[in-house]
Parts: sequence; structure tokens; C-alpha cells
Amino acid sequence: MLGRFPIELRMAVRAFLVFLLMLASLPAAAQSVRAESDEAAVRAVIATWYGELRKSGDRKHWQLFAPGAIDGGPPETEINPGSRALSPTISNELAAKALTFTYELDVLKIDGRFAKAIVWERGYFYAFAAQRTYETAASALFVLEKQDDGRWLILAHQAQSAGIPPTKRTDPMPDLRDLFYRTQGKTRDPAADARQADKF
Repeated sequence: MLGRFPIELRMAVRAFLVFLLMLASLPAAAQSVRAESDEAAVRAVIATWYGELRKSGDRKHWQLFAPGAIDGGPPETEINPGSRALSPTISNELAAKALTFTYELDVLKIDGRFAKAIVWERGYFYAFAAQRTYETAASALFVLEKQDDGRWLILAHQAQSAGIPPTKRTDPMPDLRDLFYRTQGKTRDPAADARQADKF
């Protein structure tokens, strides 16, 4: 039908139609960019959480909590509970205790204000008596809330140990012997431990 009009008019109409199509797609594109930005921010908060738990010194993971947050993770243990002074504490989170640690996001759902993440935690330890690496696991739930200033903070957290199904078992297991004797087992005699393990 446009063929009956001058070429200049046809080109102008086509350009106008393309402009209208681009205009209509802007909200969807903006929403997609916002969703990607929110997902990256939520993933960064979870990564920072585990990064803080892995620190050997002063952990600041509590700074990631939103006002009124609930923490249902394993409670900390006081080193010296009978002291009147403030006792140092040990974190019982798997990320803090494991010789090495990794995690996977099994579920991540985000809407405009809230996000829910279910995380599979893997902690690897070294049993010097058996001279082998073993694995433990936990399932963690995070509920995050987007603050008025745009930051995502943890509104609720829960973590509990979990049995490892065959589909999630690490195979082959990493060999953490050298790492263990450089760190957690640095006061032990690796040769003596190996001789004792041979008796099993």
C-alpha cells in the first residue's frame, strides 16, 4: 500500500514505525537490565557473606544484615564462657570451620523488593588419623531485602547440616594433606600420622 506514495514519505513512515517499536521495547529492556543488576547485587552479598566467614580474624558478616534481621544459623561458641571479660567466639558456620569451602546457588528468585536464595555449602576437612579428605555439607537459606538506598541486605538466614545425596557427592575428593599440615595440622608430625594410619 505504501508503494503508491513518494519514496521519501515511505521512508519517513518506516522510520517512524521503527521508532515506535523501539519505544515500546524500552520498558522491557530497562526491566531486564534492572533484573540483571539486582541478581548481580544479590550474588555479591552472598559471596561477601561467605568471604567474611572465611576470615580468620574479625569477621564482619553481621554488617550484611538488614534492620530486624533473623539469623537462624549455628550459634557461635564462646571460647571462655566463664570469664567476666567479653569472651572471644568461634563461628560454627561450615564456611568458617572447613579447611576449604565452596558453595553453589541451587535456587535464586528475585522480585522488586525481596530475594530468596537456597545455597548448597560444601566443606572439606582432612582426617589425619585416616590420612584422607572428607566432605560435609549444609543447606542455607537467605532471604534478602532491597533497601530504600538500593542496597540488598540479608533479612533472614538459616543453615543446617545436610546429608550428601549421590548427585552432589564430590568425586574425586581433593587431596588436602599438604594444606592440612601447613595450616590446621602444622603442629602434627605427618610421617608419624601416616605410620599410625597404616595400622587401620
